[in-house]
Amino acid sequence: MKRRNEKKHVIDFLFPLAVFFVLAASSVAIVVLASGFYSRQVKASSDSYSGRTALAYVTEKMHQNDENGAIADGTFDGENALVIRQRYDEKDYVTYLYAYDGYLRELFIRDGTEAKASDGRKILATKDFEAKETSDGIFHLYCENEDGKKTDTFVSVKSAAR
Repeated sequence: MKRRNEKKHVIDFLFPLAVFFVLAASSVAIVVLASGFYSRQVKASSDSYSGRTALAYVTEKMHQNDENGAIADGTFDGENALVIRQRYDEKDYVTYLYAYDGYLRELFIRDGTEAKASDGRKILATKDFEAKETSDGIFHLYCENEDGKKTDTFVSVKSAAR
């Protein structure tokens, strides 16, 4: 057998080393870009969570109590509120949904009972909440989370009494 006497060139060492560094740098760049993308997605998701969840909660309350004339926009202790009237055991009750002191709140009391806005149960952190009846049986709900992101929706009640 003939033994070949090959010369080793510097390129035989540098080329694999260069490929290794290019792959390592690419991997680091992909991880950095992916983490930035993930962080932005998490922030966007959490920003819209409170607004969407608050409006979904109010919408569900409206649909649960969709009776003739039971739902109206109004005020409670100086705060804009969604007012839901109910009757249990021949007694009238009112549910107020409103924003107060940084929270969407709910207060269920007997009609005519004195109460303050601070008495309501905290539902979700919310800077502002507003409910307006735009036309017969259609309500525009608006919510602003603690970061200032605004969310709104329209809800139709089927049994509008007009």
